[in-house]
Amino acid sequence: MTDGDLIDRLWSALLPMQRLAWEQGVASQAALDSGRTDLAAAIARDALEHQDADGRLAATGDAGLVNGGCLGEAVAALAAQGDARAAEALERQRWWFLRFSPRDDEGVVWHLAGSTEVWVDSIYMVVPLLVLTGDVAPADMQYRMHREHLWDTNSGLYRHRVDTVSGEHVRGAFWASGNGWAAAGMARALSVGGEAVPAEMRARWQRDTRDLLDAISRHQSAGGRFHDVLDDSATFTDGTAGLMCAYTAFTGVAEGWLPADYVHRATRWLEAALSRVDADGVVRGVCGAPHFETEGTSAEAQAFAIMAHVASLRVT
Repeated sequence: MTDGDLIDRLWSALLPMQRLAWEQGVASQAALDSGRTDLAAAIARDALEHQDADGRLAATGDAGLVNGGCLGEAVAALAAQGDARAAEALERQRWWFLRFSPRDDEGVVWHLAGSTEVWVDSIYMVVPLLVLTGDVAPADMQYRMHREHLWDTNSGLYRHRVDTVSGEHVRGAFWASGNGWAAAGMARALSVGGEAVPAEMRARWQRDTRDLLDAISRHQSAGGRFHDVLDDSATFTDGTAGLMCAYTAFTGVAEGWLPADYVHRATRWLEAALSRVDADGVVRGVCGAPHFETEGTSAEAQAFAIMAHVASLRVT
């Protein structure tokens, strides 16, 4: 099977899947990464149609406060083509994050409406968007605060959810996909920002992301997969986490902030996940939508399979 055949099969399975804002976002990023600017523009236009009064892109009535952020790259690409509506929409999404999105008194944004919880997933949704809009200091503030609330110094991993008001770890598990969101989010932020990210900050983000990959790596199975809860072998194995980490590692090597030997482990993670792509192009053996509590299928797994595969071509 050629690279093009694989990508086509993955897209054929992804496009019909029901998707919420963050799933639309990663689909748009997969489109941008794989050169499908037509799809990225179409997804961006739909995100504009569903932007709510608050400025959240692709809002469909769910409780997510931050998930529209990962549509920013596709909307920015549309704006760069001269679409004034897209430029205005991106600015509204930007100000939602900077000022209006509900947050703790210290400024860290909450993940869900009606909740005072910070989720590790938000690193992916918020940090790259703020880097994209040139708000690098607020991006770093959000990264630092999410890390302060959720990163565990002993394991080097992120816990999933914490209530910033009560201090309760609502879900203290080391969720594999959650750690994948954090790693891939920082890789995305580094790619989007490039040298516009100050040198000290850029070096810290690179170091932290490498350390996170190393911490995650310690929990891989013999087959190059990860349990849904990284340190709990009783949980099912989740290919999405491997795809997220493979994308991160390939990107880091291609952009010079990870050593070349990370390609070996990234290839292992990618191949382990792609070995479960069925005849219809569906990535099986992943954390399943919509609740992500059991094994199933998901749009994010499809998107990251495309993104990780395309990233692998940058180092071969």
